Parts: sequence; C-alpha cells; structure tokens
Amino acid sequence: MKFLTPAFVTIAMLLVVGGLIVAYIAKNLFASEPPVAEVENRRVPLAVAELVPGTVITEQHIGLSPVPVDSIPPKTLLSREGLVGRVVKETIEAASMINSDSLYAPGVRPPLKVGEGMVAMTVSLAQRAEMVDGLIRPEEFVNVHMTPNQQTRDNRIEGGLTLTLFRGVKVVAMNRDTGAASIDGFRNDVTLELTPRQANVMILAEKRGDITLSYNPEGRGDGGVAGGTDERVTLNQILGLEPKPEPPKPFMTEHYRGSGRSELQFRDGRRSTGGGYGGGVDDFLRNGDPDSLIRTDQDLPAARQSGGSRRTDNLPSLPARLPGRTRAGRNAA
Repeated sequence: MKFLTPAFVTIAMLLVVGGLIVAYIAKNLFASEPPVAEVENRRVPLAVAELVPGTVITEQHIGLSPVPVDSIPPKTLLSREGLVGRVVKETIEAASMINSDSLYAPGVRPPLKVGEGMVAMTVSLAQRAEMVDGLIRPEEFVNVHMTPNQQTRDNRIEGGLTLTLFRGVKVVAMNRDTGAASIDGFRNDVTLELTPRQANVMILAEKRGDITLSYNPEGRGDGGVAGGTDERVTLNQILGLEPKPEPPKPFMTEHYRGSGRSELQFRDGRRSTGGGYGGGVDDFLRNGDPDSLIRTDQDLPAARQSGGSRRTDNLPSLPARLPGRTRAGRNAA
C-alpha cells in the first residue's frame, strides 16, 4: 500500500481530531440543560431581635423573610396577624421563626409577680423625660419624685417644690409589658411594686402633682416613704432667696347698729377697704382674715332671714339711748 505514507497518516489523524473537536463544539452549542427542580419559598415572620418572656409582640418585633417551605417546622405562625398582641412565654432567638408553643394563647397574659405583702400600682407619665427617656426597663429599680402642681397655693412651698417620695421601687411592667417594653413618645404607663402605704401616698401624689422617675442603680429600697428635709428642694433654695415674712394680721373693730353690724379693718395705721353691714351672723367679716374671725353666733343668738324679713325676737335688748348717740347711731343734739 503505497498510499499509506507517513504524510497521509498524519493528515488523516489531523482530520479525525478536527472532526472530534467540531462534534464537541456542536454538541455544546445545541445541547439543552436538564430542568432543575424549583424550590418553593414562603415569606414567614421572623423575630427581629431576641424576645424575652413577658414581651408583648408588636409590628416592630417582626420581620418577613423567604423560607423554603420544606424547612418550615410544624406549629410555626405564618402571619403577622397571628403574632401581634401575643405575649412571649419562652425566649425566642433573633432571626428565628416563631412557634405557637413559645407564646401565651391570644388574650392571655402571665400573672403579675410581686413580693409578699406588696401591691402593683400603675402611674401615667406624660413625657419620656419623666421616665429617664424610656431607658428604664421592667425588673429595674427607680426613685419616685413629686412636684406639686401650680394650683397648690401655699406659702410654705416657697415658689415651687420637688421632693423624693420613695427610693428603690421595682418596675413591674411598662405599657402592660413585663418584658422588653416598647416606649411611646408621649404617654406611658409604668407599673410599680409598692407597699400598701406607698400605694396610698402615690394615689394622692399623682392627683396633686407631677410624678417623675429616676433610675436607682443601688437596687431595692427599704419600702418606706421618704419626704424628709434632705429629700426636698424649693425654688427659693435653688435661687438662694429668703422666704417672705408673713404680713401682720389687721386690727379689726366691730360696730353694731340695731340688729345690724359692721366691721372696720386697719393696716399700718390706715383703714383698709372692705367690711360691710348686715343683720345676719353669716354677714360678719366677709373680707377679713378667716383665721382671725370671731363668730358672733357663738356670742349672740342667731339673727337670720326668713321670707325676706329679719327675725330679731331672739336678739338681746339694747338700751333706748347710748351715751352721746341715739338708737339710730347719730350724734345727739
């Protein structure tokens, strides 16, 4: 076989190799990939952060994330509506799905935990600044302060007063949440653990003034009521002002004319305006100092009006003439 020369064999080998290459390229160009099974996902609520027992779940506690359907365990809650308002029973880790066994039933809350002989009482605070800007949390301890409102007009307050009522009071809940409470920008409700006497003091203090809480890192107090001299400060003390002396009480005289009477007041040697006339006991000293009144009904029988006329039958008899005056009270001729 003269045609089987080395050159022919070389050319044949090159043709075979080239054909294989062309076939491989053609196969890759026209071949289709086998279909891949598509994984089905579902958006499931996840805990944005760790949720501790007692936390009331809100919209801010929940995020949505796609999760393969095959990896969703049983009893997982799949909607926000089934979570908001529920109370956490067991700790829920961050970025984890929420199981119904980790929550109390809808509408069910855990009982408040207070010490023996203690009571729980809620106080409403209008601003976050009154509760350390919302930095305090349940299970922490606070001091309770009171500032009497401006309607309390008493010179002893000396322009304003703030005093400490209690020290080391435990915070039980905030906004009905015994766990990681969410704080509102305005009104917030704080539930405190108090003794029965502290609760009575708190009720009156909240009605007569403004309440402020301060964080107490020292923990629980002695359960008593503070309010001592060292626990209060007045505006005059802050400004370094001396209290104003009380004005002297006026000098008063009484004048009787028949069944009527009048009163005159004198201050600093001058006659004060005010006073009046009347025939009844209740007319006496209308403009005088109530602390210095002399009730005539303790000295004279009552003279009261009946049907528009005065009853004077019980009054003591007066002399026909007074020295230098007539019965009407004018100078005698």
